[in-house]
Amino acid sequence: MSILGFFKKNANLATQVEKETMAEIPVQRGTAISKRIELDFRNESSIRNCYVSFDVETTGLSPISDRIVEIGATIFQNGIVQRVFSSLVNPGISISQSASAVNHITNSMLNSAPSEKEVYSQLVDFLGDALCGGIVMCAHNAKFDFDFLCNTLSRLGFNANIEYIDTLSLSRKYLHGLENYKQSTVENYFGLTNPSSHRAASDAENCGHILYRLLDVASESLEIEKRQIEQSKPNLQELEVCAFIQNVIFQKGGDTKLLRFRKNSSGYVDVCCLYTFLKVKFAKKGAYILIRSNCPATENYVTELCTQSEGGTDYIRVYFSSPFDLEPLSEYIYKAFFNCYESMEEYASYSNYRRREIENSIRFMCALTNEEVSSLLNEIKEHNYAPITISVANERQISCDDVVIHAVYNRVPLSEIRNADNWDKGFKMGFPHWEKGEDERKKGNLVLAIELFDKARLNGYAAPALYTSYALAYRQLKDYSNEIVILDEGIARMPDQASAWSARRTKAISLLFAQQEKERIAAEKLKRQAEKVAQKETAVSVPKKPRGRAILQMDDSGNVIKEFDSIAAAVQEVGVSSKSIRDAANGVQKRAGGYHWMYKT
Repeated sequence: MSILGFFKKNANLATQVEKETMAEIPVQRGTAISKRIELDFRNESSIRNCYVSFDVETTGLSPISDRIVEIGATIFQNGIVQRVFSSLVNPGISISQSASAVNHITNSMLNSAPSEKEVYSQLVDFLGDALCGGIVMCAHNAKFDFDFLCNTLSRLGFNANIEYIDTLSLSRKYLHGLENYKQSTVENYFGLTNPSSHRAASDAENCGHILYRLLDVASESLEIEKRQIEQSKPNLQELEVCAFIQNVIFQKGGDTKLLRFRKNSSGYVDVCCLYTFLKVKFAKKGAYILIRSNCPATENYVTELCTQSEGGTDYIRVYFSSPFDLEPLSEYIYKAFFNCYESMEEYASYSNYRRREIENSIRFMCALTNEEVSSLLNEIKEHNYAPITISVANERQISCDDVVIHAVYNRVPLSEIRNADNWDKGFKMGFPHWEKGEDERKKGNLVLAIELFDKARLNGYAAPALYTSYALAYRQLKDYSNEIVILDEGIARMPDQASAWSARRTKAISLLFAQQEKERIAAEKLKRQAEKVAQKETAVSVPKKPRGRAILQMDDSGNVIKEFDSIAAAVQEVGVSSKSIRDAANGVQKRAGGYHWMYKT
């Protein structure tokens, strides 16, 4: 054996002894986890300010059985490279030929590379705050890289809580029309060159440049997103009610971590736990919460029927002044939350993907901390709330008995509908007509739309959408009689829709009543005007009765010279004052104007 062979053999033995010695000293496993976050208007600025791009090359695809053979990491500040970390890693296992063919890293290169313990000690120092979520990291197809990193850190006894952004997902979201979204394709899109593709350091640095350019591309969308989120945030008055509701749930032991609030486009504040379980609205009439109509705790409240969009006859509006007025509904509020929470947990239990989906769906909604809830509740106590002044509980409800329903239409009777016993065929034959009709309704061609709905119905299309479309078209035409009749038919055919349609039907009856009242008042007004005209015409045809008493003009012998209808008529002809004639007629004086005067008896 040569001297060189002797030293080589002894070196191998020493390495083997070192491995056996280390194997005898168990390393306490660490806990390293990673979490993908979404880019939004709230984190865009901090990410732009500082982030760490990352890439690994591995012996294979399994983060458990395979190992990292090369690490690349780059710290960026405002898109400019600040520091770079790059190292091969001797993982203690061989690299597969397929992996080596991609990254061109060979076993001979790894044999001379530093050990995992040495490399990861340096990497942990380099990453710093990124390992506790203080700085966001990024990678392309990032789950692959961070699954490998976290598994290795945990195995070596390190703890980490990493937050990362995936440039692959961002590219798919903001870059449209690319052939694919591989890193090399995205590099070409942004005009980036990569002299050492599939090597960790070069790929990591280019990934960092890609992220910064994606931030620029996304900026306009993020600004729009910001405005939409601000518009959906409840105002202070609404947040006070939200705080009361959250406090009720918390005091009864509910988990409020995923409780959220948002103001929708119709002005309602949705109280959500993935799904909406309560709605509150501050309307001109007053503030109210929507509660199921079978809730017994609403007896002492001012209540009102709901509209179709609010839940129909299954729900009622419960009016309140102060949020504390809702205290009697606490049990109802908690039960509604509990049922919703259980539904959310059931949905999330199927996969981690669904749980992440839940987190993403609520991330733009308003959340209240315990401190914010306490502060808002204290503000409520400081307010002097005006009492409820509306009185809707005793309002008379308009019914069909109060209106005349006169519906004129061309629909065939139900007995003549085709495919009535074959729903699938009815759908196939009728749906295209309904679809065309709905397009025409949205364009404002209401008469044509109704004709198409009639064809859809004739051919056997029987779905809630058809009757809803009918009702919408008739409402736009202000043909409330037909709306009521078609809704009656829909309720009879599909009783499960009765709650929503009954509310719409009630509204249509009220509108028809108002319409007919208006017509009645207009008809009465015309009648009175006609009567006045007739009275005037009658007054013209009848001679006017003379005003005053008739008076006789006589000579000294008592002969009547002339008879006048009144003293005024005598004055006008004779020219004697009315006082003189009146005095002569009353015996105050003998003559007036040389004549005797006497009232005609």
